[in-house]
Amino acid sequence: MPDDLRCVLQIIKEKRLRDYPDTFGPEQDICDITLWLNQKFTVSKARLLVDRLYTQRGRKIVSLSVTGMASQSLSMTPIAVEAFLALGYSIQEPSGDSYRCPSCFGHHSKHEAIQAYARIQSALRRWRPP
Repeated sequence: MPDDLRCVLQIIKEKRLRDYPDTFGPEQDICDITLWLNQKFTVSKARLLVDRLYTQRGRKIVSLSVTGMASQSLSMTPIAVEAFLALGYSIQEPSGDSYRCPSCFGHHSKHEAIQAYARIQSALRRWRPP
């Protein structure tokens, strides 16, 4: 059994920032949107599948889908896309080789889940027209 039971994305983020300070990665946003979806749709354990181009930097993604319970996964993808757009991401046309970002499988505290929910809800309120 591994000693570190944290989310793998949080470990990746810490390593990236240690090796390349001041660089951007989508790890926290993937975790926060996953936690937000899992609180918003409590019957589903959503998992985000985010694809990016190897050459992409910043807040750009090629595609996004949500897996979970089959009946909900179709309706959850547009909601997840809206959350990414609210965080300042753009969806780019595929124009090269892409890779799938690691997914968030949980291993977050309730406090982290509450913070993620509040962060995404706040971003959506600011982003959506009144």
